[in-house]
Amino acid sequence: MSLVVLGALVCVGIAVGFASGLVGIGGGVLIVPFLYFFYGAGWHGVTLAPALQTTLAHATSLFIILPTALVGVRSFHKAGYVAWDAALPVGVFAVAGGLIGARLAILLPPEALRLLFGLFLLYAGTQMLRRQVKRDHGPLRVDLARTIPIGLAVGMLSAMMGVGGGILAIPLLLYVVHLEMERVAATSLAVIAFAAVAGTLSYAVGGTAGQTLPAGSVGYVHVAAALPMLVGSIPAVRLGARLNRKLHSRTLRVLFAAVFLLLGLRLIAANAGALL
Repeated sequence: MSLVVLGALVCVGIAVGFASGLVGIGGGVLIVPFLYFFYGAGWHGVTLAPALQTTLAHATSLFIILPTALVGVRSFHKAGYVAWDAALPVGVFAVAGGLIGARLAILLPPEALRLLFGLFLLYAGTQMLRRQVKRDHGPLRVDLARTIPIGLAVGMLSAMMGVGGGILAIPLLLYVVHLEMERVAATSLAVIAFAAVAGTLSYAVGGTAGQTLPAGSVGYVHVAAALPMLVGSIPAVRLGARLNRKLHSRTLRVLFAAVFLLLGLRLIAANAGALL
């Protein structure tokens, strides 16, 4: 790779890390579109089929998300913001969901799922703007009837879409588990770490027989492209986490809503045409 390409990868990593710490999303919503362009433009030096480009982008995104999320969790944990009594049970089932989702991702077309998920994001963002989240939620609701479906959904989404899953975990942790707004980004990152482990391992050991992959790949994970992005994302996630702890809960709610609405509109616009 040229120095220009390496510089671009580092800059994208910085943006991903900062967003992960600030908003509590894994950053895949930024990584995956960039990697689509990266592989489509042939910057890595190998011509790939479109389906393989998608699989590589999702797998590599999860590989980048994992250490980024772990650094963010460590920063939040030191400050006492991670609700482990919610993160651990949801995270365990996110592992199972990630293993399933990575297998399905190779077989299923993503357009319909992305369109439905975009509609969900619009609903979640609108609800956040309209509803005042109470500061006193009482005891967390972490029974199996809640944690199993949340963990499976977050894990499957994470692996299938190549994202951390925070854009799904955050509203579910708020409205189903009843987690306080001030702790939701930190706890979401902890769940993301569980989901990313499962998805990354599944893609790394996935079958690649007869497929031409870029140099520096482990299974479907393109490590050579991921490492420069990690150089940027790991220090940047600490900056985002520090800013998160300084913002008022209302500011965080508006910020989350804006992220959901923008991502939802982008997913709908990009995938509606493919289904018509």
